[in-house]
Amino acid sequence: MAQSPDVIYEELFEDVQLSRVFSDSKTFCDSVPTKLTPNEILKLYREEKMKPTFNLSTFIFEYFSIPDTTIIIDMKWTIEEHCRRLWPLLTRTIIKEKYSSLIDVPQSFVVPGGRFREFYYWDTYFTMLGLVRSNEIELLNNMLDNFAYLIRTIGHIPNGNRYYYSGRSQPPFFVLMTELLGQTDKYKIELETEYKFWMKKRAITLDDGSILNRYYDDLSSKPRPEAFLEDTETSHKAHTTDIYAHLRAGAESGWDFSSRWMEDENDLSTIKTADILPIDLNCLLYHLELALGKTMEAKRRRHAIHKYMWSDELKFFTDYNFVKRKQTNQMTLAGLYPVWLNVSTADQAQQVAQQVESLFLRDGGLVTTLSKESTQQWDSPNGWAPLEYIGYRALLQTPGYEKLARTVRQRWMALNERVFKETGKMMEKYDVVDTDKPAGGGEYETQDGFGWTNGVYLEMLHDEKTGL
Repeated sequence: MAQSPDVIYEELFEDVQLSRVFSDSKTFCDSVPTKLTPNEILKLYREEKMKPTFNLSTFIFEYFSIPDTTIIIDMKWTIEEHCRRLWPLLTRTIIKEKYSSLIDVPQSFVVPGGRFREFYYWDTYFTMLGLVRSNEIELLNNMLDNFAYLIRTIGHIPNGNRYYYSGRSQPPFFVLMTELLGQTDKYKIELETEYKFWMKKRAITLDDGSILNRYYDDLSSKPRPEAFLEDTETSHKAHTTDIYAHLRAGAESGWDFSSRWMEDENDLSTIKTADILPIDLNCLLYHLELALGKTMEAKRRRHAIHKYMWSDELKFFTDYNFVKRKQTNQMTLAGLYPVWLNVSTADQAQQVAQQVESLFLRDGGLVTTLSKESTQQWDSPNGWAPLEYIGYRALLQTPGYEKLARTVRQRWMALNERVFKETGKMMEKYDVVDTDKPAGGGEYETQDGFGWTNGVYLEMLHDEKTGL
């Protein structure tokens, strides 16, 4: 049975990561052995490393094939043509490689680009928005089939189709993907299986009997393989033994990382993701419950969201720390999920929209959080395509805020267009505060490609052309 590379290569994996043979911890995770089997390589390593002339980097390049990074620059086309022409360049079919960390799937799929050589769960929904507008119906159906296959074989949709991601999922967007193609009924069994995964492994029962869900990871006691060095260094600063559980839970959230999860926005080692009931996750599960006809469960969840996550003081939805039994009071764009997915009341939607206009709107769109000093990538000054889209849609369906929605759309598209004109690239994230600066922060350099940015841009462009 295929396993994660940290399990397969044991101390060789740790030595490669901790000595930083590669500048990016993910690179070795995606490397494939050549010449010898993993067992043979490990045995040889144990013999060779004792020699005074041994060089670890030379050894790795001798016995492993190192993956390429997707870099796509094309100045010949308009931005719309570029986005449409990217799909075949970002489309992959699994070529079965022995001992690869890739999880095989039956159909072709779209990767984000850059260092991301596999498909990711929640990214794919926003990529699909653009595929719909590009009339890539066969590819859309292939990707739905891949997700259904993963649910049937693994029991949930992993973070991405790599074995080192298999302990965690990501925000449950599969139901929304099926709705894009009107195929929810076709995938009812898989959606039910996914729902059971979240309710069995990620549910928390509160004092009053309410059940809400959190992000977590089944492999919570060790560093993430793809960020092994970074997690190990963070653990040295932490004053808790469960730091890996919180880091992995943060990765399942898709917001890896953000001051949203941290007690001190300057210190990642204060991350407490696994203690938090997130507003976005619970709104997505509410939507899934409605799609599955679980009316009573949805009603109870909606009541709990209002009770535990709405703040009269902030006039906004926030996450709830169930360990501390109080709201986090972190205002982030996740607070727009209840408006987007019709969990909020009409009055709450108005108040949220007012706060977005006064606190989150910037020259390049909506800023992710209101943090002042954080260097995490899911924080100010960065804006991200999925959250721009959710914010835009939430505002568009709030009476009186349609104009604000169009302002968000116009500013975000203009920023995409300006950076594309300068670089020939669509980026993973953007600085929406100072639009002349590139986005930054996080564990790796800003990536280009980039699946969900292309998808959201094409969807917004469609709205603009149709006068929405």
